[in-house]
Amino acid sequence: MKLRLLALIVACGVALCVDARAETILSGTAAGLDEDSIALQGKRVRLWGIDAPGLDQPCKRAGKSWACGRDAARALANLVTGKTVRCRVIVEDKLRRLIVGDCTLGGESLSRWMVRNGWAVMNGRQTQVYAKEEAEAKEARRGIWASEFDMPWDWRIQQRLKGKSH
Repeated sequence: MKLRLLALIVACGVALCVDARAETILSGTAAGLDEDSIALQGKRVRLWGIDAPGLDQPCKRAGKSWACGRDAARALANLVTGKTVRCRVIVEDKLRRLIVGDCTLGGESLSRWMVRNGWAVMNGRQTQVYAKEEAEAKEARRGIWASEFDMPWDWRIQQRLKGKSH
């Protein structure tokens, strides 16, 4: 009897945990904030599964530097600003006010769109789901793939190291 009661308590506890961790959805009119983040419902949402060149990150095309990070930010802003976007929250750190979400516009993944159009690379630490789109963008030389560039994570590390050496 005690064992059944314990099993019932554990089962109820598990059910409560599942309900308490219900999926969080943000939806509303969006605006582009930077190269891989949007504003939605007064919150900053970083797009899950991708990494785009930083706003200050340059790329080289035909031997000339161009602001590829700013162009990536502009492409995202042009895509989402004033339109209804839906984001499934994947990570929410309330202390750091960080939200990472899988966001869609008209059913299309914003992350997939950014990778397919060459404005971001797949973040392989989070997912491999955009590998096909990245390969296609690279082969077609879309966006940053039409230039020479450092992977965004490598560029950020270089910037941090430069900052420490001064």
